Amino acid sequence: MDLHRELQVTWDHILKSYKPGAIELMGVIITQTVGFIIPATLYMLIDTLFPKFSQRHKIQGARRQPTHQQVLHCVKVSLFNHLWVVALHGILVWLTGLDHATLNLDPIVPPWKEFIGDFVFGLLAREISFYYIHRALHHPSIYVYIHKMHHKYVTPVAFAAEYAHPVEHILANVMPVTLPLYLKGAHILSIMAFVTFELWEAAADHSGYDFLKLPPAELHDLHHEKFRVNYGTIGLMDWIHGTDVVGWDKPKAKQAKKDE
Repeated sequence: MDLHRELQVTWDHILKSYKPGAIELMGVIITQTVGFIIPATLYMLIDTLFPKFSQRHKIQGARRQPTHQQVLHCVKVSLFNHLWVVALHGILVWLTGLDHATLNLDPIVPPWKEFIGDFVFGLLAREISFYYIHRALHHPSIYVYIHKMHHKYVTPVAFAAEYAHPVEHILANVMPVTLPLYLKGAHILSIMAFVTFELWEAAADHSGYDFLKLPPAELHDLHHEKFRVNYGTIGLMDWIHGTDVVGWDKPKAKQAKKDE
């Protein structure tokens, strides 16, 4: 079966059946649901349905896990953040009209080479932009007002990925993932595929589990536990800046790293 050809046939049918604005909005909703809400829910169900398995594979100990009430609060705030982002996009679609789209809805489905190129570009752009935004949010003059909310969960759960102040949610969770590919003029299907992956990665990074080893949840889990380490997502920028070890900002730790 020619998967690309099948995708083209499906895309042709969608373009003929629905208006551009409706396609764009539904794309956003599907991406949020498939990329984050469903995976985050599945990660959370592990705790409930398979407690023994959960205890064996949690990165941090049982005593440090959030309470049921804290988890429920986290889920509510996270879902609200998704809701108002979708609502804003819905308002944008309504203002521009359903006959128009703000994203690239080219009738030709991009070849696999372009999909891969967009994915690699998006991954690197997200790593670089998120790293510097994240470090800025840790600045003492900013942290207490915005980013401290996200760090309420020292032992994170999947939904904690989107548990954030509205300003942080836009600057750190939305823009680094969507803006680079939007400015590049990438096809909506490329954007949907990349955003779906990134949302899943965010849920996995905050899940508290590391049995898949991809993405390496231990890196971000350590960030929540120790705060001043692992500011990026895939470890590249932390490796470049030397912020990939606990105590990197202390003279003895710096010297120890040089001696390794």
